[in-house]
Amino acid sequence: MKKKFFQKAICGVLAAVSLFAFAACDANKEIINAYDVAVKNGFQGTEAEWLQSLKGANGSDGEDLDIEAIYEAAKKNGYEKDFLAFLKEYFADVDLSVQENNDVKTIAKNVSSVVSICCAFQTTTVVSNGWLGSKEVTTPSAAEGSGVIIDLNKQAGNALIITNYHVLYSKGSDGEKGISECIYVYPYGAREYFSGGQTDVNKDGKLDGKDQGDFGGDGVRASFVGGAMDYDIAILKVEGSSYFQTSAVSAASIGNSNEVVVGEKVYAIGNSNGEGISVTSGVVSVDSEYIAMSALDGRDLDNNGSADGVTFRVMRTDAAINHGNSGGALFNAKGELVGITNAKNVDDETDNMGYALPITQVKYIAENILANGGVVKRATLGVMIYVSASYTRWSEKGVLEVVEEITVSDVDTGVAASGKLKVGDVIKSITIANITTEATRRFYINDLLFTVRKGDKVVVKVLRDGQEKSVEILFDKDAYFTVFA
Repeated sequence: MKKKFFQKAICGVLAAVSLFAFAACDANKEIINAYDVAVKNGFQGTEAEWLQSLKGANGSDGEDLDIEAIYEAAKKNGYEKDFLAFLKEYFADVDLSVQENNDVKTIAKNVSSVVSICCAFQTTTVVSNGWLGSKEVTTPSAAEGSGVIIDLNKQAGNALIITNYHVLYSKGSDGEKGISECIYVYPYGAREYFSGGQTDVNKDGKLDGKDQGDFGGDGVRASFVGGAMDYDIAILKVEGSSYFQTSAVSAASIGNSNEVVVGEKVYAIGNSNGEGISVTSGVVSVDSEYIAMSALDGRDLDNNGSADGVTFRVMRTDAAINHGNSGGALFNAKGELVGITNAKNVDDETDNMGYALPITQVKYIAENILANGGVVKRATLGVMIYVSASYTRWSEKGVLEVVEEITVSDVDTGVAASGKLKVGDVIKSITIANITTEATRRFYINDLLFTVRKGDKVVVKVLRDGQEKSVEILFDKDAYFTVFA
């Protein structure tokens, strides 16, 4: 190994961590640090002088530093591990922000927490049959997507799976709409023999129509727990599955999408094009933005002849996301789930623009659904807020982050915040259940409202007329919550 490769890193690391403990395998052996090694090899002076000698007056003396020489000296003084273990320990106290690009064990663990989803639908219409009158005609259809296991009891074969609402929902041509009553999930490696009724399973020469399901495969029947169309989130449950008991399925490790940074390595895992679980990779292109799509149920509340728009907050990635990836996973390089993939830009002149719902928001919504009998009850402050200032700064972890100033522009009457918050208040933090979150991004406030339950007290710290003030808002009325289903 060339010493030049480690030159700058070693000089900087030694200056930052001061001492490094070379721990031998035997717990009874003396622990030797880097300064002790230098002294035993002839250095005379204090530890501070030794550190300075490594850097030199202008840093040039560090050119003579050889990591392999330090490793050999450590071995002479009782260190018994191999060179790779030595390097990992040497840099243990320093966040180098480096992740393996091909950590197949981590990726395999992630793959085992993602499932393919197949849904069958039936649309029944009444059509004229001439002089014979009319008859009902059942039109079968099917859809495929993905899901992520977020909770698992292998012993019982039970699991909770999160996916996109639109994967499970169908709006027929005659206006009939609803969640599929025939849902199957397929872990990685499972045999998929799903029929949406478009095949001739009973071999009578006709499409079966009502014969929908998994015929001879490893499909596991799942049921709908609840969800919210406006946030494109739904939860499925699996109960008593012997396949889940015996296969290598696992629950995903939930990350924090609020800590995702632009340029971070990510992996998208899902049922791309309905061909089974696959993995693609890329980076986070935008950490938070908004996309607008037509309402899934075709609602037209303003009666303008077009479906109303629904806005989703998403992260953007250049990892390949295709039809069938909906409801699938976006993992970071540490193997943490940071997003649920839900859309892509299909413009002919646009490349590599896929989207994922941020997992922190998704987690709040999922917990809300489970706590409220299958629907979302989102606390409503009743205020309008806007970004009055925005800038970037280097965080304590050394990453570039956006900081926003959030200001109240309007307050409705008869709402939770009425008489509490005032126009012009700059929101500094929100405390819910004794957990305080600094309001450095507008979406933090919006997301946190999913965590409020009836009877909760929320403390909002604001900057008002140049002075900080804390106001308490009690969410003790049903009117202070908006229901989404």
